[in-house]
Amino acid sequence: MMVSNFSIYVSYAFSPDGDGNNDDFYPVLNGAAPEDFIIHIFDRWGVLVFVTSDYFGKWDGYYNGSPAQQDIYVWKISYREAGNEKEHVLRGHVSLLR
Repeated sequence: MMVSNFSIYVSYAFSPDGDGNNDDFYPVLNGAAPEDFIIHIFDRWGVLVFVTSDYFGKWDGYYNGSPAQQDIYVWKISYREAGNEKEHVLRGHVSLLR
């Protein structure tokens, strides 16, 4: 059995205003790279606004080519730790501030 020290940190807010500070939303992964990683981000009505399987992927606060409105969005991260078949699912929310 392989045991890894793995953790994910996720911000509660971001401000995609182009000032170079906190412009993107993304999880920070520490430890071995996960397998089968995917993040979904939904608006308050459950509309999928962003999805990526790249754990270096970042949401820039845009939806369909336009700036998404200031609001609270729900995220869901699914992954497996390297060498482990168990799927982990994390859920939370992020505030997009304009």
